[in-house]
Amino acid sequence: MRVSGKRKENDFLPVSARERGVLAVKSVLAVFALNYFFYQSLWAMAPLTVVGYLYYRMEEKNLCRKKKEQAREQFKELMLLVSAGQKAGFSAENAFLASYGDMRALYGEGSSICRMIRMLRSGRENNVGFPELWRRIGDQTQISEIREFAQVYEISHRSSGNMASVMEKTADIIVHKIDTEKEIAVLLSARRLEQKIMNAMPFLIMLYISLTSPGYFKGLYHSAQGTVVMSICLLIYLGAYALSVRMIAIEV
Repeated sequence: MRVSGKRKENDFLPVSARERGVLAVKSVLAVFALNYFFYQSLWAMAPLTVVGYLYYRMEEKNLCRKKKEQAREQFKELMLLVSAGQKAGFSAENAFLASYGDMRALYGEGSSICRMIRMLRSGRENNVGFPELWRRIGDQTQISEIREFAQVYEISHRSSGNMASVMEKTADIIVHKIDTEKEIAVLLSARRLEQKIMNAMPFLIMLYISLTSPGYFKGLYHSAQGTVVMSICLLIYLGAYALSVRMIAIEV
């Protein structure tokens, strides 16, 4: 495993081909659903493809955010494990490397944290210091906890401070921050469920009317005036959808 050179975020937070395929299928289904409920016309597929692409990008961003949250949780467990290892007499570097077996058992060999530890092991074999390696990992993953830890680790390493104490305090801070975010996520879980229901409600209402009163929307699908009305409704819906997503996106 090479340490030198530019690495990509996907090296630590990979999005698999299967996950991209699922996102693509969801985007295609979203385009067909919007076309069915708002236009029922082949010509509308072209402009709606833009909406499908934007939806794909948004879902991809949400997937990367979830992967970052998982990586942060894994990093928290690593910090607790390393802190315990230092109390048992390990050096910081050896404690990181020795934790690989436990992290693999907990999260699997392909997990983000195992990828990070393998980079640390490879860097040590190539005589690259851990402060530099953690800085690279923090820059590549863009995870604030890892970047902050890398700065603290580098300062403590240069000043030959009490590394065990630094690691323990850093672990406590990270654990407290992540636990706080978990509490917020629990409080927002009901709001997220409400958001999903409200986003689906217009389609359920239109589907109900279409099934109980066939032809009710026929005048809106095959006339210029109806197309304008449905386009305005679609823009309002898309704006409300984007706003609802932003409203529940809270970061600590």
